[in-house]
Amino acid sequence: MRPRSGGDEEKEEERVLSHGDVVLLRCDLTILRGPHFLNDRIIAFYLAHLSSSLGPQTDGDDHLLLLPPSIPYLLSNLPDPASVAAVAEPLRLASRRLVLLPVNDNPDVSHADGGSHWTLLVVDNTHPATGPRFVHHDSLPAANLPAARRLAAVLRPLLPAPATRNRRIPLVEGPTPRQTNGYDCGVFVLAVARAICHWWATRRHQEGEKDWFQAVKREVNADSVKAMRTEVLHLIDSLIQDKNKQEC
Repeated sequence: MRPRSGGDEEKEEERVLSHGDVVLLRCDLTILRGPHFLNDRIIAFYLAHLSSSLGPQTDGDDHLLLLPPSIPYLLSNLPDPASVAAVAEPLRLASRRLVLLPVNDNPDVSHADGGSHWTLLVVDNTHPATGPRFVHHDSLPAANLPAARRLAAVLRPLLPAPATRNRRIPLVEGPTPRQTNGYDCGVFVLAVARAICHWWATRRHQEGEKDWFQAVKREVNADSVKAMRTEVLHLIDSLIQDKNKQEC
């Protein structure tokens, strides 16, 4: 069962941490202790943390973009290309080298807490000479492919054209360990995102690695995913303590 992530509950629940644009609630800590399906807030929080932990990027300052789940879901469900272009314009997707987009399979836009599976879609333009591609990481192979394809379809017109004329920007499946339960898909998304960010930050030293696939294979496995819930809880606790010290 997917925990609720917004609405009146957010007003009633105790707030434990404000981090950027994300407000974590007491119930989010319970979700992280598991076994529970991660909600939008937790994923948004951790991706914001990854983004801020990279610091200033040396070759363009903003080539890597990590988006909260609400943005790709909105883009997938807007009524027309003009609306998509208007919402996406401030994101400057065409100028990015990597864009990480969490994908949820919720088919009902009227039900904010719907959906039962998380995956990660990456816009990869790290080799501009050959043009961009979409890479989809799914811990239950092909389970979320329709949602990923729908998002890719609305993003294609906003990206640089492929190097080969009349060729559509491809969508490929990236290496992702398979989850063995029904609730850790969101944790796999966080673990893969972290591996991609590590690769991005150290890519000049990764001889022979043209993309992050080997980094995912090295860093994402059953043990690292199992440990990640505790790591995120420790991160939240550390940020809460830092905030309390600043307020003293």
